[in-house]
Amino acid sequence: MRVWWRLVLVPLLVWMLLVTVGTGLLLWQQGHSRQAVAQRFDSGVRALGDFMSSIAADQLLRERIQAETWLAAPEVSAHDFQLVVGGFGYPSAVLLDSTGRVLRNYPAEPSLVGRDLAARYAHLRAAVDGRPTVSAVVPNAARGLPVVAFAVPFTTSSGRRVLSGAIPVRASPLAPYLAGALALTDAQVQLTDTRGDIVAATETFGNAEPRLADENGRLATALNRRPGGRYRADGTWWHYSSADIAGTPWRGSATIRESDLYASLVANEIAGRAALAGAALVGLAVVAAVGRTRVGRRALEVSERQLARRAGELEDANTNLADVIAMLSHDVRQPLAKIVGLGGLLQEEWGAIPEHTRVNYVQRMTVAGLRANDLVTDILMLAQLDAGAMLARPVRLDVAHAVREAVAAHHVSEGTPISVAAPDETAGLADPAQLQLVLGNLLSNAAKYGHPPIEVTVVAAGEQVSIRVADHGEGVPPEFVPRLFDRFARAESGVATTKAGTGLGLYLVRQLAQAGGLDVAYEPGETGGAVFVVTVPRTHVGEEIGVS
Repeated sequence: MRVWWRLVLVPLLVWMLLVTVGTGLLLWQQGHSRQAVAQRFDSGVRALGDFMSSIAADQLLRERIQAETWLAAPEVSAHDFQLVVGGFGYPSAVLLDSTGRVLRNYPAEPSLVGRDLAARYAHLRAAVDGRPTVSAVVPNAARGLPVVAFAVPFTTSSGRRVLSGAIPVRASPLAPYLAGALALTDAQVQLTDTRGDIVAATETFGNAEPRLADENGRLATALNRRPGGRYRADGTWWHYSSADIAGTPWRGSATIRESDLYASLVANEIAGRAALAGAALVGLAVVAAVGRTRVGRRALEVSERQLARRAGELEDANTNLADVIAMLSHDVRQPLAKIVGLGGLLQEEWGAIPEHTRVNYVQRMTVAGLRANDLVTDILMLAQLDAGAMLARPVRLDVAHAVREAVAAHHVSEGTPISVAAPDETAGLADPAQLQLVLGNLLSNAAKYGHPPIEVTVVAAGEQVSIRVADHGEGVPPEFVPRLFDRFARAESGVATTKAGTGLGLYLVRQLAQAGGLDVAYEPGETGGAVFVVTVPRTHVGEEIGVS
């Protein structure tokens, strides 16, 4: 018996350690999955904030265009004023002169004509001073109902005027945008102003003048403490997030029961726990067998190594998946939200929008579509590289000619002036298509983050051909250089903070290059700017080159 215990003690301790580690890994993975779901929810709220900001900006722009077109005459008829107001669907609106006094109002209230409303409303004072303004929740002048207003100044031959149109808080036309903002139907979404008054919401109100503190006091208290997190109400945990709406005094917020937010993970979590319990039982049986034979002990050691390796592979896969999902939920969804938003405006207001404005909207939709297409292309290329499906077929080629082809293609798509210095013929060994992708990405990177002139130099030295792509921008911040080619790496200072990007570009460039037997490195320019050097293996005339 004592011998049996001596044989089983170490395997038993190992089994207990593995169960503990497995439990820790499982709990970490489940917590990480929940964190990723919460981050997608938070990203959706931020995307909602960006979208509502663009809605407000577009509303002010359309309002100014209509006012300049129809309300600039010395005398504005009631018919023209009602035509403009009706085109926006405003239930109430006012037209003010340069002193803030009412020229026209809708619905018509003669007693308001000539009254100084700018002294009463802050958003009207700002518009009279020349600043387009979106208001907080205010009572409308005629009936005192809670509304939010869009006030724009415009210049006429009679001086500055202000058009202000209001939409009601109850049955707000902004509510449908909130309802479709998040994929989770159980989420409660609302817009509030700086005082906590509700601008619009997916839920019905219990008060005539709704305040978030009255409708959802726990959420209001949580938002006063921090912009996102969790709180407990009626024995249930809720997750919440918020985002300021740029250009307005509003803040968008959303909350959802954590049981609803993580509902899609429950089955996997149960399965993971069952799998861990099964693995623990199997491990215990193995430990008993290992205690009796040396063969069993060796088998257990092999199982431990495999489990550790697979746990590491699973951790890496989950990390990569979380990064891709986060990029999809924010970087891809943002241009798609812009396309959907502008498309909806065009569909609803086509007849009332001037031709040049429609063209501008379509151009913006096209730019957003191209941005989304580029992101999807990067994601597909990333998937191919991760799967090892990006196979290189190197052949002997003229590197100088390949460089000129890449520069010519970049001129067609970007229009950036680029100079090329290369010998007439320089032979190298590379996959032509992959070399074009690498050079095209480096040229686009130089055009996006650098300044002209962009200079491409081909130099043959020893057994290698170097292709140097140099710009004259501010270069890469020194502290960021070690992470320059990392996956999803983005500099936190310099020009990169002003440009949209995913942090995949240079990672894909290096992976593509190395897949084809090339290499890419960075060095700072002698007089400033960034220099990226692509190294191509050199071949000589008369060599026999095989194709992989």
